[in-house]
Amino acid sequence: MRLNYTGLIKTATGFVGAATLTVLMGLPGLAQTNPTQTNPTQTNPTQTNPAQTNPTQTNPTQTNPGLSQRIVPSLDNEFIIMAAQGNNAEIMMSELALERSDREDVRAYAERMIQEHTQANRQLEQIAAQQNMVLPQTADPLSMAVMQQLTQLSGEEFDLAYIGAQANAHLRAIGLYRTAIQQGQEEAVRSYASQLLPSIAEHYEMASIMLPEQQAEDVLRPIQ
Repeated sequence: MRLNYTGLIKTATGFVGAATLTVLMGLPGLAQTNPTQTNPTQTNPTQTNPAQTNPTQTNPTQTNPGLSQRIVPSLDNEFIIMAAQGNNAEIMMSELALERSDREDVRAYAERMIQEHTQANRQLEQIAAQQNMVLPQTADPLSMAVMQQLTQLSGEEFDLAYIGAQANAHLRAIGLYRTAIQQGQEEAVRSYASQLLPSIAEHYEMASIMLPEQQAEDVLRPIQ
């Protein structure tokens, strides 16, 4: 089972609107990602932040009820929200994997994702508190659309779709965290991203190894 990411993007756009999805997926460093490189200095620091070029751009907090109600004024705060949503997505999908999968390697991977992303959210809560923010309790719209498809699968189809979704999600996360390391304003944000990036890259590698070669060609690309 291959998840149709083009269709999922359209579904996610229906949830939050095209402008919001552009914000969620258009941050510098997110569109083009090489998962084998974890050096943040390779990110282009002069790339323009989309939020700075369109004064009428939709505020994500106005269209997605899962986001913090606080207005997002900076890249740091957008990163905090998106990182929390990513952690939530990993936990949700992996809890489903423990319910649906009988494969030992898939279950071991899911258990690790739950443990490490739960811990990552605990660390993020401390940073959010310093910014007077409340972390979202849900995943991002694209991950929710993926989750909806996963709930309809079982057996081998579920296993392959779950691992494929994990590989793609961590590939996108690598770009997000690199951007935070390179362009984050607060030391706490840069430190968090620097600390977590190696683990995220490892999660990506673990998932990609479990994928059949043909499926890997389809899902191990950043969504654009």
